[in-house]
Amino acid sequence: MNDKHNELHSHENGLNDAQSRAERIKAIKKSIQWKSEESEKNSIDSIDTVREPVKKASEPKDIKADVTSGETDWENEIADRIAKRVQKMKAEKNTTTSATPESIINDLDNKSYENSVEYVEETDEKNDLKSVLENAEDINEISEENSEIPAEEIPIESAESSKKTKNKKEKNSIKDNLLNFIPQKKDSMPERIRKIIFLGSVVAIVCCGYVVADYYIDNARTQSGYDDVMSEYSAYVPDTTVAQTEDDGIVYTLLPGAEKLLQINSEVAGVLNIPGTDVNYPVMQSDDLEKYLTKNITGEEAKAGSLFFDYRNKFDHVVDGKLTDPNSDNLIIYGHNMENGMMFGTLKEYRNNSYYYGEHPIIELNSNYACYQYKIFAFFIIDAVDTTDTAFECWNQLNFTDETEFYNFVNEAKRRTIRLNDVDVKYGDKLLTLSTCNGIFGSDGGGRMIVMARLVRDGEDPYEGTQNSTANPNIKWPTLYYKYNKNEKYDPDAEFVPYGESTEEEITTEE
Repeated sequence: MNDKHNELHSHENGLNDAQSRAERIKAIKKSIQWKSEESEKNSIDSIDTVREPVKKASEPKDIKADVTSGETDWENEIADRIAKRVQKMKAEKNTTTSATPESIINDLDNKSYENSVEYVEETDEKNDLKSVLENAEDINEISEENSEIPAEEIPIESAESSKKTKNKKEKNSIKDNLLNFIPQKKDSMPERIRKIIFLGSVVAIVCCGYVVADYYIDNARTQSGYDDVMSEYSAYVPDTTVAQTEDDGIVYTLLPGAEKLLQINSEVAGVLNIPGTDVNYPVMQSDDLEKYLTKNITGEEAKAGSLFFDYRNKFDHVVDGKLTDPNSDNLIIYGHNMENGMMFGTLKEYRNNSYYYGEHPIIELNSNYACYQYKIFAFFIIDAVDTTDTAFECWNQLNFTDETEFYNFVNEAKRRTIRLNDVDVKYGDKLLTLSTCNGIFGSDGGGRMIVMARLVRDGEDPYEGTQNSTANPNIKWPTLYYKYNKNEKYDPDAEFVPYGESTEEEITTEE
């Protein structure tokens, strides 16, 4: 009995609560109607009467009585907002909306009486009032006009719908902005031209950006690959030559480091290193002189290419431990002048900085069988396409037939060197010539930066004669240089101490 009594009592309370809510909803309806009428009246008065302000009418007593201040303040506030919104719609002549006070309140009124018991069991009072707002299609706009509505009182579905609408508007706005950059039929001719120029500039910037990015990415990848290769090579290379002397001559044994490189590419002919600089690479050699202009040690395409010997050079060509041919008198190695310093990109520093030669006068060149050192005695600029009396095709002089030809060659290099030094050069010294491009005559010119060195003799101090360099006061430049620098001139009669002169004096003294 008690259970049935409690159930009946609970049911009666639910009905009472439902009836109470219905009464409160009616009060909201009256409040909305009153506020809507007042808004219309004020709108008409403001047009007819400009000088006299409209006095705010008092709210009807029956509405105040039905809506108590302690419990229904927020319902009144919502009613006020809905009324204002509807009035605004009427002013804009919006006849398509269904969110009128009558439609909302009537729908709420019917649902409140028909489903009062079920509603009591499933939801609380606040959720019942939320259902009112869910029937208003423009509730999201109402909440945007007055940010004082608590977040928890805004329906979740309405918020999600508002978010989707906002995102759609943003996408449409972006699309419209992009279309404004494209020539259209409605545009005037100057406007079309402006847009075409703009689009052309964008395409050019994108293409240039891609080329530059590709250049640096390719160089970084190439350098990383060489760093890995040279790190492994250095771990197996001794400080001195490993060639051994026997009764019938020198026996050459393959260096362990070179063996590692030959496993990567059989056309590896040696390794070049200038201590203290970025120059530390394998040197390739192929019958095709241009092959390694654009290929790395693995044979892959690379803008930096590789260092490579002139195909005519002979450098420690060994079969069964014996040389097949004597080494060339002048070994010539080519490499790109890369802006980031790769390959022969740092050779230009010998010309640009007076201190650079004193800090880096030694070149280490290893074949696959032995280690060698060379000391730099000259570095200069030539014009590869020069056909005048200043032409110097040093890359075509690989061997010397006699002493005169040798000294003519090295003295021509001395006349052109940017800095003079005390390194002596004698007939019979093996030479090394490094050649790379130089932009002194423009990017399409034939400028070449040449660094020339001779083999360090047995027992000689590699740095002897390299530490007292001075600027050459009478440099012999290519003819094209004097066209750009008309105030300069080479003096062939100026004081000059050639290589080989001291040797002749020594021979006379001994006799």
